[in-house]
Amino acid sequence: MALDAIATPTTVEEVPFKGRTFWTITGHEADASTAIEIQAAPGAGKSLYLLHVIITSTDADAQPQLQDEDDNVLFGRFFTSIGGVVIVRDFTRPLKLRTNKALELKAAAAGNVSVYVEGAIAEG
Repeated sequence: MALDAIATPTTVEEVPFKGRTFWTITGHEADASTAIEIQAAPGAGKSLYLLHVIITSTDADAQPQLQDEDDNVLFGRFFTSIGGVVIVRDFTRPLKLRTNKALELKAAAAGNVSVYVEGAIAEG
């Protein structure tokens, strides 16, 4: 038996030092059923690195996830039988997006979703 959907995000030992800039984003969306950019693509030769994520939702059908702009799932899709999902993750090894890709929040259905993400931009 295989998974219905699978993604293999890249993890790295640490965020490269060259060109490193840390960032934090927090926000709320009532309908993330269409992907919403939450951190822009960093530019040619640079990548986003995720260090810490909190995703919450009061709606059982929202099933939130983080993805890149090409719809590659990075973290999620999280299900719950009742509202009130809270997902907290500190990445011991940072999660790296492909070079020059934006970070998006996406949900399976309309519903309240909040997100807090700490990350870095670096060359590589």
